[in-house]
Amino acid sequence: MSAVLAAARRHIKADIAFLAEFRGESEIIRKLDGNGAAVGLHEGSVLPLVETYCYHVVNGSVPRLVPDSSADERVRDLPTTQRLNIGAYLGTPIRFGDGRVYGMLCCISHEADPSIQDRDIKLIEILAEIIGEQLALEEDRSAATHDMRARIRGIIDHTGLRMVFQPIVDLGSREVVGYESLARFDAEPHRPPNKWFAEAWQVGLGIQLEILAVRAALARLSDLPSPFYLSVNVSPATLQSEMFSEAIAGADSRRIVVEVTEHDAIDEYLPLLQAVSRLNAEGFRLAIDDVGTGYSGLSHIVQVRPGILKLDMSLTRGVHTDPGKQALAAATAAFAARMQMQVIAEGIESAEDAMALQVLGIPFGQGFLYGHPSELPEMSSE
Repeated sequence: MSAVLAAARRHIKADIAFLAEFRGESEIIRKLDGNGAAVGLHEGSVLPLVETYCYHVVNGSVPRLVPDSSADERVRDLPTTQRLNIGAYLGTPIRFGDGRVYGMLCCISHEADPSIQDRDIKLIEILAEIIGEQLALEEDRSAATHDMRARIRGIIDHTGLRMVFQPIVDLGSREVVGYESLARFDAEPHRPPNKWFAEAWQVGLGIQLEILAVRAALARLSDLPSPFYLSVNVSPATLQSEMFSEAIAGADSRRIVVEVTEHDAIDEYLPLLQAVSRLNAEGFRLAIDDVGTGYSGLSHIVQVRPGILKLDMSLTRGVHTDPGKQALAAATAAFAARMQMQVIAEGIESAEDAMALQVLGIPFGQGFLYGHPSELPEMSSE
């Protein structure tokens, strides 16, 4: 938008070009190009609307082009003429597609300029149309963001999620060793949980929504028989937050695994490592989720030193027929054994894959083969 203003000012050879918004009885300068300070004009300046050329242009009492203000009785005595030292003026309304007037695109020269012609008006109209389209897009994005934030805020304020739990098993004995807690949303619009969390992060409520899920999961820990542990999912940002420390305070750390899922690169590891150190000192176990994809690579694992690696389902599904996946699974198992880490294979759906993973040295797994995410009472009664 600034480039459009600069282009308008250069073409007209004006001293100042500005974008003004009409707000009630005021005109607010939103963008400005040129030496507006010379006449006390800057971005954010508020002018009485009825005293501006813009007001009279929109009302039809002043033309869009005034080559010489001193020779035009319609503007000669307006306070703005003297205040802004207007010698020549060219302006056109900025409208949205529905006809609403946002404001004006204006160019001011301190000296009269009879060389300005109708073709210059046409150019300014085109530029105003471009600005109007940009502003309309920004308005739409702002409205969409407002709606998204309201949706997520509603979930947080009214605990609009429920937790389901998927068993984690010993691949050799098929005995359950723990459960991963997973959030589900029944509110409109119906969509996968990752979409809700992505939207929450987009509007600055990601940590709050993750904390809500953590608290809801921990509230069910007492419903699990004591041999089983419970996994909760958090991002690195949430792990480092004071809210997370408060959420897990007083919980039985021996029965809780904190799964960290990384969807963005970590620029600074020190705060994360400090948070991990606190968790370890309190007896919690740490797992890295989605190993083998995204940012959950070996360098990330070496930095964080978790106790558990969760091999992503993209590397486990069909592993019994894929030599490449077999090599990666075996390498992960060997790495984990050397680093004294456990490995859990995610997304196991077939007995063939389960057997292959066990042969490759993966001791634990989860997936539809062993149970779908569901309510705890159903699983506890099995």
